[in-house]
Amino acid sequence: MKKYILLLCIIVCLLNCQNQNSVEPFNYERDTPSWLKTKIDSMATNNFYVGSKVFRHTWHYNLVYYIRVGLSSCTYCEVYYENGSKITFTNDSMLQDYLDNRKNEILIWEWKD
Repeated sequence: MKKYILLLCIIVCLLNCQNQNSVEPFNYERDTPSWLKTKIDSMATNNFYVGSKVFRHTWHYNLVYYIRVGLSSCTYCEVYYENGSKITFTNDSMLQDYLDNRKNEILIWEWKD
């Protein structure tokens, strides 16, 4: 009987650990900051943003949002920290670091025709 109880405890512990390590899928309403939702709402009604996409990823352990404007060669692309502060790349090495080290990219929104 003790063996069965021990086995049951091990199974419960393994299942509990597995659930704690699982990652919930991205949910636009829950996981998108309000400032970004407002920006996306304005983008969705402005033809300048046709073909644009908004991505979220990590960069040096920070969540950042990348707005890729579909009609430009990224002259008008923007990157923001999670709190809505715009990231200004002050030199080429900072930009290259961003391009080389961003991870875990998720598509948040895209202009669909």
